[in-house]
Amino acid sequence: MESRIGHIALVSLFERARLNTELDGSAQAHLNSCHLCRGRLDWMQVAAGLGVRELSYDPPQPVMEAVLRLGRDSSRLKQLRNAVVALLTFDSFKQPTPAGIRSTEASSRQMKFEIHGVEIGVLMRLSEDRKLSLAGQVLEKLSGPIQDPAARVDLVIEGDRIMTSSLSPWGEFVFPDVPKARYGLQVYFLDRMLQIPSLPSIDEQRSPG
Repeated sequence: MESRIGHIALVSLFERARLNTELDGSAQAHLNSCHLCRGRLDWMQVAAGLGVRELSYDPPQPVMEAVLRLGRDSSRLKQLRNAVVALLTFDSFKQPTPAGIRSTEASSRQMKFEIHGVEIGVLMRLSEDRKLSLAGQVLEKLSGPIQDPAARVDLVIEGDRIMTSSLSPWGEFVFPDVPKARYGLQVYFLDRMLQIPSLPSIDEQRSPG
């Protein structure tokens, strides 16, 4: 079983790791060639093995080191504690098509998300070869661009980071020419993390005039 973006569904990988079920031919072929799905399966198999033997065995050293690194990173823990979901407040697809103009497939979509005095503007643009470009800007409504040289935006799919863009001095970020998929965004700055779990698709129909 595969998800909408071509990767094996997480529930299928979980059943494979926990119950040792067999994948169908196309899924197995995908697993053999996909580093992301193999990495997910490896992690699930380790977790499943630890679950039944946790009283008898210590966890692998790399796992312990990763947990300890997270525990020592107080700024990262603060970001996770302060993670909030930004709300959609503007969508160009929700604006009526001007009278006399027939609705056609749009090549771009503008959105704005807001939370706790922060605005995240997002522009999705579809190129001629059907690749997707995502660009945007993160602003504090009262003071302008985010003042944090380490600020960044992660492009994610189902919680997995695909790409990262640092913020420019004007709060801008860009992800050029990525495959069409259902993406989310995670914005990190200071001790905060803002989430847009799932961006609307550019293939949805615009509101009629």
